[in-house]
Amino acid sequence: QVLDEIMNPEKNAGVPVKTLPGFTKIVKGFRRGEVTVLTGPTGSGKTTFLGQLSIDFAEQKVNTLWGSFEIKNTRLMQKLLTQFSREGLPKAKEDKVQALEILADRFEELPLYFMKFHGGSDVDDVLDAMEYAAYVHDVQHIILDNLQFMISRNGKAYGSSFDKFDDQDIAVEKFRKFATEKNVHVTLVVHPRKEDENAKLGMSSIYGSAKATQEADTVLILQYDGKKKFIEVKKNRFDGTLGTLPLYFQHDSSRYSEQPDASIMPKKIQRTTRPGSSQPGRILASPPISPTWDSVLE
Repeated sequence: QVLDEIMNPEKNAGVPVKTLPGFTKIVKGFRRGEVTVLTGPTGSGKTTFLGQLSIDFAEQKVNTLWGSFEIKNTRLMQKLLTQFSREGLPKAKEDKVQALEILADRFEELPLYFMKFHGGSDVDDVLDAMEYAAYVHDVQHIILDNLQFMISRNGKAYGSSFDKFDDQDIAVEKFRKFATEKNVHVTLVVHPRKEDENAKLGMSSIYGSAKATQEADTVLILQYDGKKKFIEVKKNRFDGTLGTLPLYFQHDSSRYSEQPDASIMPKKIQRTTRPGSSQPGRILASPPISPTWDSVLE
């Protein structure tokens, strides 16, 4: 088995993120039985990033379960529907209603499932729902967004921050055990500690003790310096490959790309030589043509 893994590493790679090939090249995909921890500043786009991943997985027939404890499922599904469309949703006009209905029907065919929890929830109840989904729907990837919302609003009075850390450590340990025993991938969002705005985050920035990063097979940090966003792979237990990739937000599709959004980039200037003159002239390049809504529905 060891020789087989050495000779055929691609056989042991996980589910790729086809829309982010550079990122996939670093993490080698998402494998069953592993835990990924994702952190990033508030409002940096963690849910958007995971939404794109979940659509990517579902389109590859990977049954995926969402546990959204911070935003309601209706808002989450609207975001996912926009990402699935690859462009903005059609407006609610008569000539667009049919296109929206067709898109919604296609979206319903994706193997995406959603927990009904919201806000503070009992970890054991969440685990029961996860176990049911793994058994009944053969769920392979579970996204929990996020840990602090799940455990901090259950009415429990904490004597100190250490009590919160204890509860968080217990939850992380239970999710780690679940991923291993049920052979599913669990992606867990953990907010960072309060730090200076736009400061670069590190492993020690993740809220709580070191339990989350110790138990995780992969640690991802969505960095934002006030101008640019990039995803940083800070831990990769699979093969040790680490790295950083820029992320560019595509406004129409609410997706991230590894390339800038051409529709909002300044028009490039092409220099040409004027006839009969050695002085270069300037011609503005024509704007790119974005795909039409009809092309998405084909």
